[in-house]
Amino acid sequence: MPEKVRDREHHERLFKASMNPIRRKIIACIGIHGKTREEIKEELGLSDFQLKFNLDWLIANGFVVEKEGKLRLTEDGIELLEAG
Repeated sequence: MPEKVRDREHHERLFKASMNPIRRKIIACIGIHGKTREEIKEELGLSDFQLKFNLDWLIANGFVVEKEGKLRLTEDGIELLEAG
Protein backbone atom coordinates (compact mmCIF):
# COMPACT_ATOMS: atom_id res chain seq x y z
CA MET A 1 0.00 0.00 0.00
CA PRO A 2 1.57 3.32 -1.03
CA GLU A 3 2.17 5.88 1.66
CA LYS A 4 -0.24 8.80 1.67
CA VAL A 5 1.16 12.15 0.58
CA ARG A 6 1.25 14.65 3.44
CA ASP A 7 1.31 18.11 1.93
CA ARG A 8 1.00 21.52 3.50
CA GLU A 9 -2.78 21.56 3.06
CA HIS A 10 -3.05 18.24 4.91
CA HIS A 11 -0.99 19.56 7.81
CA GLU A 12 -3.04 22.77 7.95
CA ARG A 13 -6.29 20.77 8.18
CA LEU A 14 -4.84 18.62 10.96
CA PHE A 15 -3.68 21.75 12.79
CA LYS A 16 -7.09 23.47 12.48
CA ALA A 17 -8.86 20.36 13.73
CA SER A 18 -6.47 19.84 16.63
CA MET A 19 -6.69 23.46 17.79
CA ASN A 20 -10.45 23.27 18.33
CA PRO A 21 -11.31 21.58 21.65
CA ILE A 22 -14.84 20.58 20.58
CA ARG A 23 -13.54 18.93 17.40
CA ARG A 24 -10.91 17.04 19.39
CA LYS A 25 -13.60 15.84 21.81
CA ILE A 26 -15.85 14.72 18.96
CA ILE A 27 -12.99 12.76 17.37
CA ALA A 28 -12.18 11.11 20.71
CA CYS A 29 -15.85 10.35 21.35
CA ILE A 30 -16.33 8.69 17.96
CA GLY A 31 -13.20 6.63 18.56
CA ILE A 32 -12.51 3.41 16.70
CA HIS A 33 -16.02 1.94 17.01
CA GLY A 34 -18.10 4.90 15.84
CA LYS A 35 -21.09 6.65 17.39
CA THR A 36 -24.40 8.16 16.35
CA ARG A 37 -24.95 11.91 16.35
CA GLU A 38 -27.25 11.56 19.35
CA GLU A 39 -24.69 9.55 21.32
CA ILE A 40 -22.03 12.21 20.71
CA LYS A 41 -24.38 15.07 21.58
CA GLU A 42 -25.42 13.37 24.81
CA GLU A 43 -21.95 12.23 25.91
CA LEU A 44 -20.33 15.61 25.29
CA GLY A 45 -23.27 17.80 26.34
CA LEU A 46 -23.24 19.76 23.07
CA SER A 47 -26.00 21.95 21.72
CA ASP A 48 -27.48 21.10 18.31
CA PHE A 49 -25.56 24.03 16.82
CA GLN A 50 -22.20 23.05 18.35
CA LEU A 51 -22.54 19.48 17.14
CA LYS A 52 -23.72 20.37 13.62
CA PHE A 53 -21.17 23.15 13.07
CA ASN A 54 -18.16 21.12 14.19
CA LEU A 55 -19.28 17.80 12.76
CA ASP A 56 -20.02 19.40 9.37
CA TRP A 57 -16.47 20.81 9.40
CA LEU A 58 -14.95 17.43 10.30
CA ILE A 59 -16.94 15.69 7.55
CA ALA A 60 -16.16 18.36 4.92
CA ASN A 61 -12.45 18.15 5.74
CA GLY A 62 -12.29 14.37 5.55
CA PHE A 63 -11.90 13.39 9.21
CA VAL A 64 -15.30 11.75 9.67
CA VAL A 65 -17.79 9.90 7.46
CA GLU A 66 -21.35 8.83 8.18
CA LYS A 67 -22.31 5.27 7.23
CA GLU A 68 -25.56 3.56 8.10
CA GLY A 69 -26.42 6.16 10.74
CA LYS A 70 -23.05 5.94 12.50
CA LEU A 71 -20.20 8.40 12.38
CA ARG A 72 -16.82 6.83 11.79
CA LEU A 73 -13.28 8.16 11.60
CA THR A 74 -11.43 8.19 8.28
CA GLU A 75 -7.68 7.53 8.07
CA ASP A 76 -7.13 11.24 8.75
CA GLY A 77 -9.54 11.07 11.68
CA ILE A 78 -7.63 8.15 13.17
CA GLU A 79 -4.38 10.06 12.69
CA LEU A 80 -5.90 13.00 14.59
CA LEU A 81 -7.16 10.65 17.33
CA GLU A 82 -3.72 9.09 17.73
CA ALA A 83 -2.07 12.53 17.86
CA GLY A 84 -4.20 13.17 20.93
